[in-house]
Amino acid sequence: MNNDHASSPLVTMCVPVYNHEHFVVDSVRSIVEQTYQNIELIIIDDGSTDRSAEKVASLIDECEARFTRFRFVSRPNKGLSGTLNDALQWATGTYFSALASDDMLYPTKTEVLVKHMLENPKCVASFGSVSLIDDQGIERGFRKSAGKHKFDEIFLLKTELPAPASMVVLQAIIEAGSYNPEVKIEDWDMWMRLTIGNDKFVEVLPDVLAKYRMHPANTMKQHDLVHDGLLLIVKQH
Repeated sequence: MNNDHASSPLVTMCVPVYNHEHFVVDSVRSIVEQTYQNIELIIIDDGSTDRSAEKVASLIDECEARFTRFRFVSRPNKGLSGTLNDALQWATGTYFSALASDDMLYPTKTEVLVKHMLENPKCVASFGSVSLIDDQGIERGFRKSAGKHKFDEIFLLKTELPAPASMVVLQAIIEAGSYNPEVKIEDWDMWMRLTIGNDKFVEVLPDVLAKYRMHPANTMKQHDLVHDGLLLIVKQH
C-alpha cells in the first residue's frame, strides 16, 4: 500500500475485463506505472472464457503493493454497465476512471487530469486525447481535440469524448443514477446525464493521455449495434 500522496484526491480506477488475455496485462501495467500515486484499483473479470482472469491473478501481488486499495473480482458475465456499477459500489475515490482491458494509459494521464479537475470545479468530466494502436501496440495515428462541451453538443455528437482518457467526478455519476444496463453505448449516455439541466461541462484536453486499441471487436466497429444503441439513447433523452 502506498500512502505517500494520501493528501491528494483518491482516484478510483476500474478495469472491466472480458476476453482480453493478450492485452489485459499491458492495460493493468499502464495503471501501475501512473505517476500519480493515490489510486485505488478494482479489476472485474466479467465472465471471460479465455485466460484473462489467470493473467490478472499473476499481477495481484504487484497491484497490492502499488495501490492505496486494490480488489480483483472474477464472476459470471453481467455486461459492461453492470460491471461498472459493481465497481461504483466499492469505489471511495473523488474521481472515477474506467479503462477497457485492451486499452492503455500514458504514465501522466491521471496526474494531468486530476490537476485539471481541481482547477475547474464546474468540469464534471475531463478527457485527454488518444493515440490509436493496433493489436501489436503499434501507434497508427492520433485523435486530438480540445474544448469545453455541454449537453447540446454531446447530444448532437458534435464532440468526441475518448472514454479511455476520461476522468469523472464519482459522486456525479452516483447522482446521475449510475450506468444504464439497458444501453450499449453507456459512456455517451453517461456524458449526457452528467450535463443535462445544469451548468456543468466536460472538457477535452489536447494532451495525448491514452492508447485506444483498434480491432474488429471494438463496439464502434459494429455499425448496426452502434446505430441501434444511439437511437435508444436518443429516445431516452
